[in-house]
Amino acid sequence: MNTKTILSITALAAMLPLSSSAVDIPQNFSEGAKAKLAGSIELAPSEHQLNIVYFYGCDFQPARDHERRLSELFTYVQQFYGQAMQRYGFGARSFGLPILPNGNVDIITIKGKLPHKDYPYNGGHGKVQAELAEYFAAHPEKHRSGHTFILMPTWLDDKFSDENPGGVPYYGVGKTAFAMDYGDFDLQYLGDDTPKGRLLTKYLGGLAHELGHALNLPHNNGTPDQNKAMGTPLMNAGNYTFGMKPTYLTKASCKILDTSETFAPKGCKTVFYTSQQDVKVTDQELTLENGDTLVFKFHTNAKFKCVNAYIQDAPFAVNEDYEKVVFDKVERDAADPTLYTVRMPLKDIASLKGVQQRAGVGGIDLVFVEEEGSRHSYRVQFDWSAITPQGTPLRDIIHFKGC
Repeated sequence: MNTKTILSITALAAMLPLSSSAVDIPQNFSEGAKAKLAGSIELAPSEHQLNIVYFYGCDFQPARDHERRLSELFTYVQQFYGQAMQRYGFGARSFGLPILPNGNVDIITIKGKLPHKDYPYNGGHGKVQAELAEYFAAHPEKHRSGHTFILMPTWLDDKFSDENPGGVPYYGVGKTAFAMDYGDFDLQYLGDDTPKGRLLTKYLGGLAHELGHALNLPHNNGTPDQNKAMGTPLMNAGNYTFGMKPTYLTKASCKILDTSETFAPKGCKTVFYTSQQDVKVTDQELTLENGDTLVFKFHTNAKFKCVNAYIQDAPFAVNEDYEKVVFDKVERDAADPTLYTVRMPLKDIASLKGVQQRAGVGGIDLVFVEEEGSRHSYRVQFDWSAITPQGTPLRDIIHFKGC
């Protein structure tokens, strides 16, 4: 067995079982892609599909063979999400993809009004979104859901190329995410310990990660035992391991995806993200139990399908929260259905500096998810040094919509 084969099997260990595919792979897919998609499972049809857009400037062209390449890549990522959902008991469901008769993804291609360099990484997303809004207004049948993924080809100049792609937006903005395309962005290189393979891990992992944001997912880390067993969470630093080392979605992420619009099964008539529920959290209490477990209790008036709890150190700014460890087991009290408890063993959050040093500011985020996908978050902040068995003073309590 050669090195390339070993790396491919390692990369797929937390994703696709290596057996004959349970589904038909499109004949126009490359032989390399067909091999990577071995073990694909049959996914339930979706009521709503992800809008996939390819956008480039008026003086530019799409990267070569982009329709085939991106169709293969999105099919692989769809399988990654779908098999995670199945693993945790949510069924073989994933984000819906609009599929053409030949098996390719139906990609909306838009040639922008401005030169390609007028849509830069910093600030270019707003111009793209404005033109996309005009397109959807003229073609409402192409607007298949409230979730959109936009790809743009790399700049080609003295700094950027297919070997060193860059220049365009690459991040999430609400339910829209941006990623980059380049000529060798090709599934056939997945798992290769070569320049093309390592570059693919970075940018396919980035695509899968930013897609998670567009599908409602926040950053999160697993516990040490979970990471030892399954690898690196995609919504932690999995964008740097995807395809090279085991990478996974946490159960907490899948609980959120369970109510994401593009995961709704065919025939679902739910109208998503319309709730006006006034969610309140009261009577918060944080204690240290038996010297080894943080216990957080709270009351809420919320009616929701699930709740996750995330704990981290300050600061709490955007992209400063990759470290936050998530706990998906938030228990409802049988005698008092408004009372909830989450237990966080110190061994499971030992990576946090606050636990190691018993100093600094910590925070716990509660993310409530309603049946129709609306999310509400509450954050409480505290001093690690002030935690006691009797109780902990809470510094701030912040409520914000979404997560």
